[in-house]
Amino acid sequence: MAIVAFATLAFVSCKKSDSNPNYDGAPPASVGIVHASAGVPALDIAFDNSRLGVTVFNYTDRIDYLPVKPGTRNFRVYGAWTSTVTPLFAKDLVFEAPKSYTVFITDTASKMDAVLIRDSAIAAGPDSVRVRFANMSPDAPALDLYVKGNPVPVATNITYKKAGVFFSYKTTVNIEFELRATGQSTLLATSEPFTLSKVNSNFYTIWSGGYVNGNPAAGTKITLDWFAH
Repeated sequence: MAIVAFATLAFVSCKKSDSNPNYDGAPPASVGIVHASAGVPALDIAFDNSRLGVTVFNYTDRIDYLPVKPGTRNFRVYGAWTSTVTPLFAKDLVFEAPKSYTVFITDTASKMDAVLIRDSAIAAGPDSVRVRFANMSPDAPALDLYVKGNPVPVATNITYKKAGVFFSYKTTVNIEFELRATGQSTLLATSEPFTLSKVNSNFYTIWSGGYVNGNPAAGTKITLDWFAH
């Protein structure tokens, strides 16, 4: 799920200030944010002191690209619906304009982290899209990504907090991806079928969240999800 309108409105409604990354006149970086902390309730985020005020940012949700002032920004994570000034987690991240990035919020409690991944600027071919895999499963080993029905992995040996390079893949409908530990045959997770279409985007990120040893009933078991960007 991508969250766009509310987050954008929150930035637009802020008064101009030095701490607001949307208002200094310089070309911005573009930053998307993914809630990849399995078992953690809805979150809100801020860049420096500019809190977005989102209240429906749940696990596996993505906030679509926001304009962020380049340079070092203090990325802060809060619980949604809270007014506390103390974040659950904070980390300095460095952005360059006009580059695009994805920030994954991973793990929980004292181990929570913000993983900054640069997004691709290489265009796909006329009948293809660009696809990558990101491992955001804290207790997982290196992982391989497969297309269901194909014994050859399309991404290999991707460790926690890392993303593989983008590769080209033909547009197709009802594709399913599968996840296995590198060099192992045991199936860890399968994505829901979806369509790789240039109508949605030229770029897709497939990502794993949750824990290999997680609890399915609590929503913390390892899963495969995706977003277009």
